[in-house]
Amino acid sequence: MGRPKKDTIDYFPHYAYQGKTMLILQNEFGNDGYAFWYRLLELLCKTEKQVYDYNNPAAWRLLLAETHVKEEIALNILKVLADVDAIDVKLYQNKQIWVQNLVDNLVLVYNRRSTGKPQKPNLKNNVGVNIIRSNANNKPVNANKNGINVNKGAHTIQYNTIQDNNILAIFDYWNNQNIIIHKKLNGNESTIKTALNNYSLEELKTSIGNYAAIVNAPTGKYYWTHKWTLKDFLKRGIDKFMDLKIAQDNYSNKQEAEVNDGW
Repeated sequence: MGRPKKDTIDYFPHYAYQGKTMLILQNEFGNDGYAFWYRLLELLCKTEKQVYDYNNPAAWRLLLAETHVKEEIALNILKVLADVDAIDVKLYQNKQIWVQNLVDNLVLVYNRRSTGKPQKPNLKNNVGVNIIRSNANNKPVNANKNGINVNKGAHTIQYNTIQDNNILAIFDYWNNQNIIIHKKLNGNESTIKTALNNYSLEELKTSIGNYAAIVNAPTGKYYWTHKWTLKDFLKRGIDKFMDLKIAQDNYSNKQEAEVNDGW
């Protein structure tokens, strides 16, 4: 059996010197502009053929979840990107995102593939379905007109709400932290949903990121080295790692030594 064809990209060049697009975004939107642009490029890379269609509500909500900005900010940033020709203007007017410079910078990758370099979509042919590959298991996530279908191992469920999109965002964010990588959403979904009822998306991501900083730190820096599963972390660790400074103080080897000396 031959290797399946791949139309997504695992990485893209992040140049040290900023061009006009980044300078304009940072000037007008600060860190939101910087983060939005690179998260958008990440989303395009893991979307097949590097074009993203957000004509349906589910795809738009997923775009907001991936870029972590409010709707008004996202709309304003996309308009600026179109104004400076960072994204294709005509496709933008049709609620499709295509970055020609991104595709051009990936030409060496596509030259090694039989599929060849993706071509800019023809407006006569709607994209309609975004096939997004998960970093964890390379299973497809389809943002389509009926919602977002997420492969859960042997089952497929449909995502239609902002909270459902946030469940997927938390799952992917956890897997990107290199703690314990889960290949299937199945078994974690209800625990993530419960956590989202008590904490915001950003609060959960902050706590997860802080936990990753502790357990992935160089050996000997912290005495806490145990790696929870996502489910266990959401049940037992959210509050412990919500504040990075407090967690660093609580779990540093220096703190343990001071406690032992007190005995």
